[in-house]
Amino acid sequence: MGGLGINSMKDIIDAEKIREFLAEFSYPLYFLDFETIYPAVPLFEGVRPYQQIPFMYSLHWIEEEGGELHHAVFFSYPGRDPRRYIAEELCADIPKGVCTVAYNMCFEKARIRELAELFPDLADHLMDIHDNMKDLMVPFRRKWYYTDAMEGSYSLKVVLPALYPDDPELDYSRLDGIHNGGDASATYLAMWQDPDDQTPEKCRQLSEYCGLDTFALVKLWQKLKVKSLVNKKL
Repeated sequence: MGGLGINSMKDIIDAEKIREFLAEFSYPLYFLDFETIYPAVPLFEGVRPYQQIPFMYSLHWIEEEGGELHHAVFFSYPGRDPRRYIAEELCADIPKGVCTVAYNMCFEKARIRELAELFPDLADHLMDIHDNMKDLMVPFRRKWYYTDAMEGSYSLKVVLPALYPDDPELDYSRLDGIHNGGDASATYLAMWQDPDDQTPEKCRQLSEYCGLDTFALVKLWQKLKVKSLVNKKL
């Protein structure tokens, strides 16, 4: 007799754990995602082979409960070391003391620590962002919220369609040219190597992809808020 496969499992929603997790969040909320390059042959002095170098980020934010959703993308054009520009703009865009949200935040935190070490004059602000970051992956990794469609994974690209099936607004496959982080890195490196390839269209594709990453975080957070109310005692 065969055992029950994961597709026959019931959905799991631990509303109490989700409520406790979300209670650590506070407005204003900033949702952050970096895009990076990691070339085998370093482009800049003092950089290791395959070191992750951020060249753009997307930021969605909400100032208050029920407030408007805002969005900004910062992109450093190829031909210059993007790290100083990224660090300065990040400090300009994210105030001190606010709650910043990422997915698998160890990646974003590592990039921010590297920027802080490289630019001591910005380190205080950068580390404030670092220290006030929350990881939206936690409820999915710990299976406080689990559905059959996740198939045992808590990757963003799996969790998102599992929670929002058939939503064209959240479908990475509909994007033009760039569908994942590897595509984004390859596109930026191609633009670096060929100035004629630095077209507004490529910039638009990069911005659209990175923007969807942070919009996805907003949608996951909203879904968690709804599920946190399940069986809540009023």
